Amino acid sequence: MNKFVTITGVIVVGSSLLLAGCGPSDVNSLAAKETQTQLKPGSQIKLDGAVNVRDLGGYKTADGKTIKQHKLIRAAELATLSESDIKKLTSTYSLAEIIDFRTNSEVKAKPDPTIKNVSYTHDSIMKDNGASTSTQDMITSLAKMENPEQFLIDANKSFVTDQQSIDGYKLFFQKLLDNKDGSVLWHCTAGKDRTGFGTALVLAALGVDQKTIMTDYLLSNKYREAENQKMLDALAKQTDNPKVLAGMKAVLDVRASYLNAAFDEINAKYGSMDAFLKQGLGLTNQDIKTLKKTYLQ
Repeated sequence: MNKFVTITGVIVVGSSLLLAGCGPSDVNSLAAKETQTQLKPGSQIKLDGAVNVRDLGGYKTADGKTIKQHKLIRAAELATLSESDIKKLTSTYSLAEIIDFRTNSEVKAKPDPTIKNVSYTHDSIMKDNGASTSTQDMITSLAKMENPEQFLIDANKSFVTDQQSIDGYKLFFQKLLDNKDGSVLWHCTAGKDRTGFGTALVLAALGVDQKTIMTDYLLSNKYREAENQKMLDALAKQTDNPKVLAGMKAVLDVRASYLNAAFDEINAKYGSMDAFLKQGLGLTNQDIKTLKKTYLQ
C-alpha cells in the first residue's frame, strides 16, 4: 500500500501542471444551458481549473427511480479552480459540502480553495507515508514493479480491507446522510481510484446496477485522456524504458479489473455489496432509506 501512495503522489505533481493548462470557457453560458436542459448521466461538468468532474444525476436505479441532479458530484483535485468555476459550482450546482479523500501530504501540496458557505471535510482514505514524488523516483519505482496492473488491483482490494479506508468511507457516508440541502462533492487527486470506489459505493447504496456502476467508473479514461497523454509524453522525454511507460499507463488508467477486484474482495469477505455496506460500513436499513429519500426521485 505504501507503493500505491508513492505512485499516486507522482500523479499529484503532474496533474497540477496539466490542470493549469486548461483553456477558458464561457462558463456563464454553459451554466445557463445546464440549468435549462437535463444532462446525460455521466456528463462532465466543464470547468476551467478541474477535469473529471461529474454530476451523478440522471442515473437510474434497478427499481426505476432516478438520482436527482445537482446533489452528488464526483471530482478530481480542485486546487486550481477559477473564480468562475467556484461560481458555477455554488450557483448552478448548489455546492454545500466538499469531502477530500487525499492524504495529508497531497492536501498540503495542493489545498482546496476555501469557498464561502461550503463545508470542507478532510477524509483521508489512505495512509500517508510522505514518499518522494520526483520523476526520477517514479521511474525507479515503475522499473522495479513486476506488474503495475496487479499493483492497482491490490490497491483496490485494500479499499475493502484497510481499516483507514473503511473508516474513511464510513465518514463519507455519514456526511451524505447529514446533508439536507445542496450538493455534496467528493474528490481525490485524479478522481478515479479513491473517488471511483467511493462513487461505486454510493451508486450501489442507491440501487444502481453493477453494469451502470462500471460504466461510470470507466468514464475517467475518457475525461482524463488528454491529461494522461500529456503526462505519458512528458515521461517519454525522460525515459525510453517500455516497462516504465507501460507501467505509468496502467497507473493512470482505470480498468474493469481494478474495480472488479474490489467487488470480488467484498463478495469474498462479506458475501454481497449490501452486506458490506451494512456490516463493513455500518449503514442501517434506515440509513439506506434516508439516502434514497435524499438523493432519488
